[in-house]
Amino acid sequence: RVLLLEHLWLVVGGLGVLLAFQALCFYFRSSLFAQIGQFVVADLRERLFKAIISREIAFFDQTRPSDLVSRLNSDVQMLQDAVSVKLSVFLRYSLQVIAGLVLMLMISVQLTIAILLGLPIIVGLSLILGKRLRSVSRAQQTELGILAAISEEVFALIRMVKAAGNEASEVGRLADSNRKVAGFGLKRAALAAFFSSFVNFLMCLFLLAIFAYGIILVTKGQLSNGDFTAFTLYGAIVAVSFAFVAGGYAEFVQALGASDRVFELLESESNIRLQAAPAKFSSLSDAGPLAIAFEGVHFNYENRPSNPVLSNLSFSMAPGSFTALVGPSGAGKSTVVNLVLGFYQSYQGLIKLGGIDYRELDLREVRARIAYVPQEPVLFNISIRENLCYGLPNAASLEELRLVCSKLNIINFVDSLPDGFNTLAGERGLQLSGGQRQRLMIARALLRKPKLLVLDEATSALDSENEGLVKQALRELLPNATRLVITHRLSTIRSASSILVLNKGSLVQQGDHNSLLATDGLYKRLVETQEFID
Repeated sequence: RVLLLEHLWLVVGGLGVLLAFQALCFYFRSSLFAQIGQFVVADLRERLFKAIISREIAFFDQTRPSDLVSRLNSDVQMLQDAVSVKLSVFLRYSLQVIAGLVLMLMISVQLTIAILLGLPIIVGLSLILGKRLRSVSRAQQTELGILAAISEEVFALIRMVKAAGNEASEVGRLADSNRKVAGFGLKRAALAAFFSSFVNFLMCLFLLAIFAYGIILVTKGQLSNGDFTAFTLYGAIVAVSFAFVAGGYAEFVQALGASDRVFELLESESNIRLQAAPAKFSSLSDAGPLAIAFEGVHFNYENRPSNPVLSNLSFSMAPGSFTALVGPSGAGKSTVVNLVLGFYQSYQGLIKLGGIDYRELDLREVRARIAYVPQEPVLFNISIRENLCYGLPNAASLEELRLVCSKLNIINFVDSLPDGFNTLAGERGLQLSGGQRQRLMIARALLRKPKLLVLDEATSALDSENEGLVKQALRELLPNATRLVITHRLSTIRSASSILVLNKGSLVQQGDHNSLLATDGLYKRLVETQEFID
């Protein structure tokens, strides 16, 4: 009895050590795959963001921002779950299946070969069902992107929604999309459940047939009872492990459906970069202001191929000149600005900057020399200081910030804020008035000290006094910069050295205010019909 107790404690102690070792291995396995998942997905998310942000503007014209956010967040998160959890489970039980089959092979070659002959059927059905499951998973992620787009649009335009009393309609619109998401989710769950259970059923069916064949071998004396018992035990382990493998594979395939939406962006961005990048960029001169020339430019947007926006447009702007771009709505004024900024490359004709074909220039170098103030000023949800220094190679000093803001009559407003220049601007700067946002955007442009300044209705929210201060600041701080201005302010148009009059994408008149007013043409009619604000 004493000897039995000694052996018992030895066995219990040995089992305890094995359990502790198993727990330690489980910890390292889980920790390792979790870390791999975090590192892989963090790198993938950065690469995806870089791929998205480097695309041309035409891509963003046709893609919902919320769909891109959905790919960056939920799709990538599904991949993280697949790598850190599902892949770990899949590999663990796959090893158990392989180990079990090896042990079974050592006991009976005949029975093991019989099992292996049935595996191609199981694998083939798994691939077919997995492909279908992957397709449904991708469809659900796409619909989730649409749902996110609806939500983002409603929240961004909440004032318009409430002013129109349209809350119920928007709830219904989201509910329709949500039902589609749920429908795909239910379909995906049903397919996944059928996949796992059916594949496991087939495996167990094969094992049952092998069990019957094993009994026949035992009765014929070709297999001992002990070997048959051990073979059956290993078969049960293989069956259970295979069930986990099938389930893990089903979940992994669903994650691959999300990965399709991620990798298609990464691959297409890479192809665009390889096709579009010149072998060697030409360099712009830093000597002075930039000249601009359009020579026979034709352009239409990709989503409207049959509607030309610019037709055979030709004009030139001398270095240091002040050019106003005017015309009725839809004349192509903003499109000219978009092309000057290099937002679109699919035009015909020539656009030259500093005498060099735009297609031979590095867009980063071009944009480093341009300051742009859009019609709708938008600030980032960062501090006023960070907004003013946005895009600058070196942050401006406090003295420079105060000087520019003083010139634009906004320093008193900044000083009145709780943290001055360190105060957060708020989401898209909506807590500030339109005039305050415009002056901050103009201040940012002045701090860039550009060779070319592009203003698209940049003073539309300012009164005449503040607009006069802006003009004075531009003359004092950027006396030599080339200026291209879209405006309806007659006072600004009058002071331009050259006025380009566009209509339906073509240049119909060019000259200064007095010469154009003396000619019976579109410009005179625009002035007489008070299209311009005096």
